[in-house]
Amino acid sequence: MRGIISCLALIGLTGCTMTQPLAPKLSVPSKPLLQKSIYQISYTAELESARIKSVQLPAHVVKRQDTVYIDSSKVTLTDAFRASLINMLKEKGLQVDSQENTDYRLVIQQMDLSYGRDKVYVLNKPSNSHPYIAKISQTNPSKQCSNITASLSMRLTHNDSADVVWFAKSSVDSAGFQGIPLQYSFTETEKVINEQEVITFVAEQNTEQARKDRYQEPVTIPQYVVQPNITPLIKVAGACEKTEVSELTPKMMLTLTHNLIDKLNVQ
Repeated sequence: MRGIISCLALIGLTGCTMTQPLAPKLSVPSKPLLQKSIYQISYTAELESARIKSVQLPAHVVKRQDTVYIDSSKVTLTDAFRASLINMLKEKGLQVDSQENTDYRLVIQQMDLSYGRDKVYVLNKPSNSHPYIAKISQTNPSKQCSNITASLSMRLTHNDSADVVWFAKSSVDSAGFQGIPLQYSFTETEKVINEQEVITFVAEQNTEQARKDRYQEPVTIPQYVVQPNITPLIKVAGACEKTEVSELTPKMMLTLTHNLIDKLNVQ
């Protein structure tokens, strides 16, 4: 009996001695800190400011509280535009009347919008040497944008004498009206493209067999591979497309009107 027990003990000791140690488990490494950067580029064009001509004749002195009738028979006015014009005249101290028997008649002679030649915007010299900006400098050094010219003319006549008291005209194109460069931006975001590869490697190396195989033979976990992702250019300022430029025209007409009425001398 003692012999049997001794044999069993010997077998147990031999088994313990033959059990192969395992290498420690690997941990998934922390991902690197990823960066997000926003870049801007701009295009500029030669701009012309609004052209204004205003002549007021001394035959009749326009005074505060004089009445004015707005004659829009030659043009089409929106309700919003008419309301704005009335407010401008009131700010001058004049009274706007819907009846024609007033002291003065303000005739709106012309309100025109016409497309002209496209406006060429040239890329400003980049201050950043980013490869994507360098590519843009080669592939898109300039942009052609739709361009609308707004023209407005009006005259003020004295009703009793039919004398012309004041006449004025102005025009501006959409590029000059904006008065700003075209501005674009793009975003560069760093992204780890082999995260699943690293996770799979660690999982495979943490199996019992793999831990036996790499005992005292360390392995190197693959490094994370970081790759930049760049968004397309997004316009953040300035109108260029035909639809965008067309949306400027109501404001262009209001600005021209304000500039002209501002020239009217009311005592």
